[in-house]
Amino acid sequence: MFSILTPTYNRVKELPRVYKSLLNQTYTDFEWIISDDGSSDDTEEIVNGWKSKSNFDIIYHKMSKNQGKSYAVNEGLALCNHPYTIIADSDDTFDANTLADLKIIWEGIETTENANKIGAVWTLVQDEIGNLVGEPWPKNFWQVGFKERVLDRKQPIIGEKWHCWRTAVLREFKMYVHFNSFISESATWNNINTQYDFLCVNMIHRRYWLSEDGLIHKKKSYKDVQKVNYYTAYYHLKKSNLKEILFTGHYRDIAFDYTRSSLYYKDKQLKLKGNKLLSAWLIFLWCAPKKALLKLIAR
Repeated sequence: MFSILTPTYNRVKELPRVYKSLLNQTYTDFEWIISDDGSSDDTEEIVNGWKSKSNFDIIYHKMSKNQGKSYAVNEGLALCNHPYTIIADSDDTFDANTLADLKIIWEGIETTENANKIGAVWTLVQDEIGNLVGEPWPKNFWQVGFKERVLDRKQPIIGEKWHCWRTAVLREFKMYVHFNSFISESATWNNINTQYDFLCVNMIHRRYWLSEDGLIHKKKSYKDVQKVNYYTAYYHLKKSNLKEILFTGHYRDIAFDYTRSSLYYKDKQLKLKGNKLLSAWLIFLWCAPKKALLKLIAR
């Protein structure tokens, strides 16, 4: 029923946590796809050891060179054989009842009218000591599109969430990639949500572990940070319209980030043009003094 897709790069010390979580699952109709982004450690050796004794299928795919997490996810999707896919990072753990819970939820979804309108089930995340990361959904079993989830809200819903996707949807909307920079997954998720609803459920499944060499906490130069901001903002704004940029707080914030990052980094091939670029600059010039003042007051 489920494909568990784990992109990994030199995480031989962390991968056993994911493996143990899978061994502990109370529902066992799943496969584990490990998409190795060109690791130089002993990842392949340890995975081969698991394959010889595991009671579930393990598919190992090693990329020819290191390209980044999003590339590894996109390649791994081609190996997913089940209708629902969970992207489980190489340092994740998750509750033993995760797949059993999701099985019940998806079976319920499939009995409803227009079931295929729902592209993913989103659940909650806890930290290493069991505290909820961020806040719960405003409604339990909330079927929601992008407009209601993001554009109509005065404030974003805080905190990381976890996702179980229709495999076909992830293949339709592959992760945004660029050889020169990581692009935040949120750009892909929001793009999907404009076409498919998410079912947001107040269950805690994933446990987030702090990892110093993870994408979020890995030390980056200021220019590299601005590269990530630039490309992420660009792909957020690429399919938006001028009205959304000017009149929704979500896109105004992204337009501000795009303009600020473009002061430090630009891509001549991927950039806003015309009225979109003009509106982004107007938003930046209007908001920059206020943001600077608030930052000064907060010190």
